[in-house]
Amino acid sequence: MEQEILRIVSESDLDTAIDVIRAFTVYFHLVNTAEQYHRIRRRRAHELDPQSTPQRGSLEALVEFFKRNQIDGETLQKLFNQMSIDLVFTAHPTEATRRSLITKSRRITELLNKSDHADLMTQREREQWQRDLDTVIDLLWRTDAVRQVRPQPLDEIKMGIYYLDEIIYYALPDLYAEFEELLHKEYPDLVVPPFLRVGSWIGGDQDGNPFIHADTLLTALNQQRNYILIHYRRTLFELARECSQSIDHSTVTPELQASLDRDMAAMPEYTEELGPQTALEPYRAKFSLMWKRLGENRAMPPIPQQLSWSSSPLADQQEETGQGIAYKDAEELLADLRLVQDSLLADGETTIAQGPLQTLIRQVESFGFYFAALDVRQHSERHSSAVSELLQVTGLRKDDYKTLPEQERVQILENLLQDPRILTRPGLKLSPETSQILTNFQTIRQVRETFGKRAVNCYITSMSHSLSDLLEVQFFCKEMGIYDLPIVPLFETIDDLRRCTDILETAFTHPLYQEYLKNCGYEQQVMLGYSDSSKDGGILTSSWELYQAQSRLATLSQRHGITITIFHGRGGAIGRGGGPIYQAILAQPPVSVNGRLRITEQGEMLSFKYGIHDIAIRNMELVIAGAVQSSIPIEHIVESQVHPKPKTDWVATMTRLSNSAHSRYRKLIYEDPAFLTFFEQATPIKEIGWLNIGSRPARRTVGRAIEELRAIPWIFSWMQTRYVLPSWYGVGGALEEYLQEDPDRLAQLQQMYKQWPFLQTFLDNLQMTLSKADMSIAHVYAHFLVEDRGLSERIAREIQSEYERTCRAVTAIVGGRNLLDNSPTLQESIRRRNPYVDPLSYFQIILLKRLRALGGPLTLDAEAQKQASAEENERARLTYAVLLTINGIAAGVRNTG
Repeated sequence: MEQEILRIVSESDLDTAIDVIRAFTVYFHLVNTAEQYHRIRRRRAHELDPQSTPQRGSLEALVEFFKRNQIDGETLQKLFNQMSIDLVFTAHPTEATRRSLITKSRRITELLNKSDHADLMTQREREQWQRDLDTVIDLLWRTDAVRQVRPQPLDEIKMGIYYLDEIIYYALPDLYAEFEELLHKEYPDLVVPPFLRVGSWIGGDQDGNPFIHADTLLTALNQQRNYILIHYRRTLFELARECSQSIDHSTVTPELQASLDRDMAAMPEYTEELGPQTALEPYRAKFSLMWKRLGENRAMPPIPQQLSWSSSPLADQQEETGQGIAYKDAEELLADLRLVQDSLLADGETTIAQGPLQTLIRQVESFGFYFAALDVRQHSERHSSAVSELLQVTGLRKDDYKTLPEQERVQILENLLQDPRILTRPGLKLSPETSQILTNFQTIRQVRETFGKRAVNCYITSMSHSLSDLLEVQFFCKEMGIYDLPIVPLFETIDDLRRCTDILETAFTHPLYQEYLKNCGYEQQVMLGYSDSSKDGGILTSSWELYQAQSRLATLSQRHGITITIFHGRGGAIGRGGGPIYQAILAQPPVSVNGRLRITEQGEMLSFKYGIHDIAIRNMELVIAGAVQSSIPIEHIVESQVHPKPKTDWVATMTRLSNSAHSRYRKLIYEDPAFLTFFEQATPIKEIGWLNIGSRPARRTVGRAIEELRAIPWIFSWMQTRYVLPSWYGVGGALEEYLQEDPDRLAQLQQMYKQWPFLQTFLDNLQMTLSKADMSIAHVYAHFLVEDRGLSERIAREIQSEYERTCRAVTAIVGGRNLLDNSPTLQESIRRRNPYVDPLSYFQIILLKRLRALGGPLTLDAEAQKQASAEENERARLTYAVLLTINGIAAGVRNTG
């Protein structure tokens, strides 16, 4: 069969190949949309069935959990008050699907929803429904799946705003309303504060991306402000139109009347424009005046672009223009909204007060004047270089700060932090790189003053290795007059995960950093990198070191009385920390969540999780359910299987397995000198760089080594070849070795799987990723594309053997005859999908071979095509065809990276 498919593919002319590839790609977009909608249909059927039990991970199931464990309202209120959950959208280049296709998929979902009520349609409506569906599918076919132009940061910002504007703005308050309704049936006095928010890296993540800087941060926040204010004003307009209560037939509180009088006095011309009738309708008048005030906020000029660290144009601008009647911040708007709500409730009007007005209050609480709070991220080496240059330019030191021992660097930073003078005075001749660092911090100060402190939520330092990495950021904050911006170290390598608590221990006991923590309310965020740690040490070692690091961080938090929020840098694929989020949260070490959680939502997972209103609600409720359930103190829980603490021998076993898997993984990936050649030839890693899927370069530097390659394209390329290698390699050999020494150990591992959520989640994810792999297809890549036949056969054989070992060991532990026997729905979904991905894989192999034979990828614009030779045009067409296969396979396997 394989030879027959290869023959057909090889004999296909390029035009036919492109049409076939596009057909399969469109098919997968339709299938993915249908699968997503089926999740909505399934949930609806579940809720309609009076005999059904609540869905696992649902808010309904969470309330049932409270009831079963007899958790009292006081305990829950205390927990809710301390909770803080952030879902942080990122612009990492894993989203291979264009926005044009995403919006069409959303339209198909709407039509599928209509079809569920076909019995209520007339014949004419059914015919129109069919025409609408045909039109969308036709447009889907005629839309190019490949971006012809690489997205710029502004495109990524607009894409992030799309999810905020079209989905999250409406879904988040609906989620809160559902949670409150369920809770109040059992706990009528509980108040649910706005503990779930959406954040963003889009426009602020500067690590390794030369196209992201202070201007993009400003662009993102300015655009987000415009969108959110439009939403608020639209709602206020609708409320003003709706609330026609006459003063003769309703009452207002004295507080609301006083506020109304103040507004009318401040806006006499607009009050006159409203007319005398509005004065007799106080609620309409108040909403109208609020609408007018927000209009002044929207009319305020954006924060100026191209700020310089040596000047402060924003401060000058504010001094000139002032606030006028505009709201000074979102809290002032909230105060007005609550004033109206209290008055309506006092007057007995609950429909509006607890309906559209409560929804608006939730939205303002959640989105402020910034829509999504931005994080800023930069590499630690950039800070060290900037400090070094400043010391030399100002004459404080002649040597290179970066080469000094850690103790000496800390001493220098202590002196700088205690020096009342400002080192970064205007007029210094600095490199563009150092000027950019200073401009960033000045911009952060200015936008926090304008939009509120939460507008820039934190500053993340990638590749944090020591205390000096934190103190350097503190120094730049001090120079720009910032004293309460959370400084977040990001620990990414296996070694850094092992050392993270030691580094934070030195920070927590350092007097200057202690003083800074005091300004931050004794709260510390710590980001853990799933992607890079997995790429560095393999999936088993990464998972285990992340687990242990979180456990040690929880202990450190208790010892120092400092609240630690763990920020999980998860990706979409299993090799980057992906997988079902509810199970992942429950699998964290006991007391490590403690009501506080930050999670990145990356790449293709945005369209998968947040492209449809009901799906967005489902994903957000899974996060809430997992975080709340994990955070309830153990003394309040009756069910013994909740928050299980791993036994001592379980920890020893995992450490043994981790060490063995780490050694096997590193031996192949980093210690085999020929592996890099195999990787570059057997996978489309070089061609992926030509796919316009993100503004960020694939590598941190110009180097060729695997260490310099970002984790995202690393995973992406292995998913394309169906090896899916980073998500499982090294595990099978470690398990087999452990079991061969003592066959009785199988019973121990089976017990660990059944009783320990960490291992259960790890092995279930492993089953899924092993099922998505296809060694027969993968070896065709190696056979056709790796030039050295001996190298191809040797490494392919090693990978095949490890794959078989992993499948055998995992199946033995989990039980069943085949992978995913304990998850038949997922098993069937993958079984049905894989054969349809196969033709795309064969096309990719043959086309890659042809393209490389001609010299590799080439893209030509319309004008260049006229001047190009026949061979150049052939290369350009082949490049396009290969990029089509990359898109198609990404749509087929779902987890691209």
